[in-house]
Amino acid sequence: MISEALKLARLYWGYSQTEMSQATGISQAMISEIERGTKAVTLETLDRYSEALGVRKSDLMFFAEEIEGQAPVRKGRLIIAEKALRILDRLKPEEPRHAEAP
Repeated sequence: MISEALKLARLYWGYSQTEMSQATGISQAMISEIERGTKAVTLETLDRYSEALGVRKSDLMFFAEEIEGQAPVRKGRLIIAEKALRILDRLKPEEPRHAEAP
């Protein structure tokens, strides 16, 4: 489930696989294999996704557990249960606050 969670998190934050590759330093081919579940997700991979997305590794693992049994991505359309969207909203980094004009 962690592979699917990484894919859903990437899509939620609006990254293409190429953009995620650039953000993580992991090749696009490896990103694809990881997200399809054909390559194992290592702690280093989690570290890189975590840093690129601005979330903790534990949050990514929690999200993976929570989406188990939810609808998959089909035909380019992301289908996520309302519960999973609420979790993603909690994980999303806060917008940086801009200094107020004097």
